[in-house]
Amino acid sequence: MGLAGVLAAGAAVAAFSSERWLAERADDSDMLRLRAAFAECAKKAVAPAENVSMVLEAYPDGTVKSRITAARATIFPDSSYIWAEQIRLEQFDETGTNRTARLDAENCLVDRTTKTGWVDGSANMVYGASTVKGRGVYFSLTREFIKIFSQSEIRTKGGKINLGRLNKK
Repeated sequence: MGLAGVLAAGAAVAAFSSERWLAERADDSDMLRLRAAFAECAKKAVAPAENVSMVLEAYPDGTVKSRITAARATIFPDSSYIWAEQIRLEQFDETGTNRTARLDAENCLVDRTTKTGWVDGSANMVYGASTVKGRGVYFSLTREFIKIFSQSEIRTKGGKINLGRLNKK
């Protein structure tokens, strides 16, 4: 499910595990690793390739599951990192033709091995009618997790909020 699952929170409330979410929320070790690597890779990305497109992950039959496109990118084969500017990460269904989720970011570091990433600037993620925006974003495709560190905004259609709980004195 990948990024699609991350953003489908409104549709998957019944499957939500607060224990899992709290455990993920408390552990910033991978985010700290990627944030430090982002700064190092940004220094080394002196001549990035332009108009880069590559498959990040494929289904067992070879159909594209996720793809990265970027205006500029540097691939670090010794560390499995991709550092990119004006990046788009797309997730597709099993047919490879229907996009299920999209992440657009100013700049991003993606670890191809762990399928995790750090967005140092702003990011906009879309899944169906749900949109998540923010700055300083950590995500994990395999763990279906996202954490926004600044200026977060979440918009979803079809979600229900009990406003009575918010107005209690």
